[in-house]
Amino acid sequence: MNKKIFAILSILAVLMIGCAYASDSTDSLNNNTITISGMNFTIPDGFTEDVEGAIVNETGSDEGYNYVTESKTFECNDDFIIISVSIYDKNLTVDYMQDFGDESTINNVTGYFEDVGFLSLFSYTQGNKLIIVSANEKQLIEDVVS
Repeated sequence: MNKKIFAILSILAVLMIGCAYASDSTDSLNNNTITISGMNFTIPDGFTEDVEGAIVNETGSDEGYNYVTESKTFECNDDFIIISVSIYDKNLTVDYMQDFGDESTINNVTGYFEDVGFLSLFSYTQGNKLIIVSANEKQLIEDVVS
C-alpha cells in the first residue's frame, strides 16, 4: 500500500476513534509538554489529550520495515493535533520518506510536508523513528515541531 495513503488512513482512523470517545475523556497537559516514545513535544495552550484516542504499541510492517507505533491526539474546540511516533527495526531511507510529501523544513527540522485540504501532515525521522505530526492547520504543526 502506498505509504502516503497508509499514513493518511491511519491518522483518519485515530481521528474517528477519538471523536467517538471525545465526550469527557480528556486530560489536561502538564506544562504543555508530552513525551511519546521518548520524544518530547510542546502542545499549544488550550489543547487537551483525548486519552481514548491513543494508540500504544501497535505493530506493523511496510516495504520490509517492521515498526511499533505510539500515537496521541489533542483537541481544542474544532482544532486537533495528532502526533505519531513509529520505531522501526532499521533506519529509514530517503527513498522511503519521499512518498510523504514535498521536502520542507519547519523550525529547523527537515522532513516532508503534505496538505490534503482538511489535514496537514509533517513527517520526519530521527534515527530509526518516524514522526508524523498532523493537524487541521499548518500553524499548529509549526507550534509542535521543534
